[in-house]
Amino acid sequence: MPDAEIKITWKGRLLALLIGLLVLVIASEGVIRIVYPTWDEFFAGRFMTIEHVPEYGDVAVGRKGFDGYFSQNNGDFRARIRINAFGLRNDEPVTAADGKVWVIGDSMAFGWGVEATETYTAVISDALGAPAYNIASPGTNVCGYQALAGRIPADNKPRAVIVGLILENDLMQYDCTRYANKPARQQNPDLFSLGTLKITLTEHSALYNFFTVAMKRVDIIREALIALGVVNKSHAYRNQLDGLDVERITKSTAAELQRLKAMFDPATPFAVMIAPARFEIANDDPKFKIIRQSMVSALQHHGIAYIDPIDAFRAAGFKDTHFVHDGHWSANGHRIAGTAIADWLRSNAPLN
Repeated sequence: MPDAEIKITWKGRLLALLIGLLVLVIASEGVIRIVYPTWDEFFAGRFMTIEHVPEYGDVAVGRKGFDGYFSQNNGDFRARIRINAFGLRNDEPVTAADGKVWVIGDSMAFGWGVEATETYTAVISDALGAPAYNIASPGTNVCGYQALAGRIPADNKPRAVIVGLILENDLMQYDCTRYANKPARQQNPDLFSLGTLKITLTEHSALYNFFTVAMKRVDIIREALIALGVVNKSHAYRNQLDGLDVERITKSTAAELQRLKAMFDPATPFAVMIAPARFEIANDDPKFKIIRQSMVSALQHHGIAYIDPIDAFRAAGFKDTHFVHDGHWSANGHRIAGTAIADWLRSNAPLN
């Protein structure tokens, strides 16, 4: 009796193809993890977490004891991140903050992309010959700045306080009291969004990171991805305050900064360093110039000292103060900001 003829249907071929692809992906993932051991350096969640601070609400802080590297997949930077036992980017414990200049802020003050020795906190320390302490955390705002200050043990007092205010994303209609009364955050991400998928793959897949790095560093491929909307154009113009009442927003921001100032002894020197917008540095954008001037007026109304390094940044130029693709300051940007702050401190918070 002849052998029965085996019929392979299109469904069988498709299943075999899918199984083969799955095996190939799994094998490739394993190989890349071996030959490309730094694949996991692109995920900021490795060194950041969320903490609930009683009376102030949720705030992002560092993962206690983290010591590793953080890289930008387009090649802008690779920086070592060390987080102390209190969740801050300092080698010294939080008790060492007592008597130092406190630098409060978000990712810029944290030193996104630069070494700890290049942050403007370090520049202040070197310029004054007296240490400053970094109390900054990526992804936060003025309400978060209050939480960052509020979680510091009460027996630690600053010699002076500098707040890094980012014009591009820190200005909004605030209600920090209402925010503080919200329960601890329940994270419910949109599991089907492109952003969530990219974050998940960045965290868990060496294969994804390998190809992302490869594609973003080839100009023609990167431009194609930008055209398709998969990748954002570097330094694309963005003004989240367009259409809003700028005066109202800046007044609200200044009022919450006044609440932050009130958390400290009235004799403690306190100043807001206004980080100029990329677009005003690059091309004297009139909208952000108006926003900066309105913020200055709002701070003056509350009697809050400010440091405005716009002239120094414009003199140095956009390219010499920012990363090529990432919107944060390069080491030179930190040097300019830190120098301006140190000059203010010499006059307003002398060592003797």
